[in-house]
Amino acid sequence: PRTKSITLLGTIRTSKINESHQAILIFEKLHFENCEHEILTAQRIDQLTELDKNDIYHWYRGIFHKDKKWPDFKITLIWPATETHIRKYSLQQRYLIRETPQIYEMFVKPFIKSVPASRIQWVYNILQKKSEVEKIIFEVDDEEKGFILLPDISLRDLNESHLPLLKNLKNNILEIVPQRFPGVGADELRLFVHYLPSYYHFHVHVTHIRHDTIAEGISIAKAYLLDDIIDNIETFAGDYYQRCTLTYVIGENDELFPKLSE
Repeated sequence: PRTKSITLLGTIRTSKINESHQAILIFEKLHFENCEHEILTAQRIDQLTELDKNDIYHWYRGIFHKDKKWPDFKITLIWPATETHIRKYSLQQRYLIRETPQIYEMFVKPFIKSVPASRIQWVYNILQKKSEVEKIIFEVDDEEKGFILLPDISLRDLNESHLPLLKNLKNNILEIVPQRFPGVGADELRLFVHYLPSYYHFHVHVTHIRHDTIAEGISIAKAYLLDDIIDNIETFAGDYYQRCTLTYVIGENDELFPKLSE
């Protein structure tokens, strides 16, 4: 309920007779626009039902008038959906893992190498500018320090040789994002890396500090701040992330889980 979303599994027929493929539909309720507050009470609210009250606190459930300018939800369609997608989006038990360097070398690293390149083809489509070009905010064309930043390798591989890239990435984000989004300060941005990541091509997530829900992927045992990553490599050891133990959450449907639970 906190994510304001629901995920459904079904099938969609193709143009071929008697052929269909599994599909995943993700319905997510949309946020309010900044300009909506002026008309919320006057025009949009249709009716209110009181749920409860306690002293100065009152809770209501309401219905909005339909308005094409303010859609209620967005839909993400994954079709055809593979078994990997279905496992990922299914309700599942989750477990806390303490990954030592030995566990990484024995189980996680071989698993990463076994992941087919086709699974992250969409990432290469962006990097090669075959799709989503209009979403690119900033690009640095440099073989060693270059990157593409979207509005939106693994942590284990980072060492002192990556410091120029990481610092360049951080500095450019903190400079460019406030320029492109007036009103957003550099000290309002949260830069972090996921481990385990959703896909194994190194990337950094950037969110506003007001976005503090679990849905933003900032939970403990999931998100590692970029500043802390840089500091750990500089302060403790250049190979810090090859030597430390990392804690993360993994679902029982994850392809890696059976290997870690042996």
